[in-house]
Amino acid sequence: TKFFPKLTQYPCLWVIGGDFNRPLDTVMDRSSTTPVTHTHMAKTTLTSMVEYSLTDIWRHLHPKTREYSHCSHAHKSFSHIDLFLISSSLIHRVQDCTFLPQYISDHSPVCVQLEAPEDLQSPYQWMLDPQLLTREESIGEIKSAIQECFHFNQSQLSPPDMIWEAFKATIRGKIIALSSANKKSFQQQMSGVETELNKNNSEENRERVASLQHNLNVLSSSKAERALLRTRSRFYAQGDKAGRLLAWQLCREEADCLIPSIKLADDTISFSPGAINGAFQSYYSSLFYTQTDNSKISSTDLDKFFDPLTIPQISQEHADVLQAPFTT
Repeated sequence: TKFFPKLTQYPCLWVIGGDFNRPLDTVMDRSSTTPVTHTHMAKTTLTSMVEYSLTDIWRHLHPKTREYSHCSHAHKSFSHIDLFLISSSLIHRVQDCTFLPQYISDHSPVCVQLEAPEDLQSPYQWMLDPQLLTREESIGEIKSAIQECFHFNQSQLSPPDMIWEAFKATIRGKIIALSSANKKSFQQQMSGVETELNKNNSEENRERVASLQHNLNVLSSSKAERALLRTRSRFYAQGDKAGRLLAWQLCREEADCLIPSIKLADDTISFSPGAINGAFQSYYSSLFYTQTDNSKISSTDLDKFFDPLTIPQISQEHADVLQAPFTT
């Protein structure tokens, strides 16, 4: 119940993915035919989806498809509980959403393909990879680079501030090289393990499959840990701002005003903002357009139209109050 209110301190477009542990549709998202009611968690999620204009993108793209992301061996049933909830204003940018094969656990990974806008790229800002400081070999190479840099730059002719700036450029280049090498090695390991797992994923190689799944799990955890550290460092400077309530109110107001889709004249549903704006423009243009030639309208025609109308009038006392000068 506290998850969605906490997210409101980041008033932006949301892409939320994870194991929600409960199906949102008790009929379509379950293989069991036994009727059940929504749990408190499911009701809270559905309410938050309405408040913050979020959409279960897989169900949106497959409204009549029965496909499941979780296999419960204990209950011998399947369910769709791994969701991607995205802001409704991003629906038109979603190209595909599919379930991938189950390799490590009893949950299927969910893959979402989003079309990024052309102006999404921001200026690159280099950040230190914290995981480099957890590896002994990386720490040793950084120490050697620091000692070597100051060993060859002890000239008394160079001012200390120039030596310091040269050291920062040198050590930054060394760390970038280490990060690039570790990234390439990590990608090769991930690709190798996934390829070998696809080849050996059979009942005859259970021990080998279990070992490969463990290795893949370790690599995936390392990748997730790196992403979490980078996210924390990015938002660390913001902290708990006093404007959280205002951000929450603005987020709800934006969700209430959002029009995610519209039916066009040819009875097709469009999620494109350009098509939605065009439909409204066409509607109001025709609504306020008059086919009467204003040059042919006489004062007599206007009197015939307005004379039968009863137009309310304010009293002279109220008129005097409204026309009185402003006082301080």
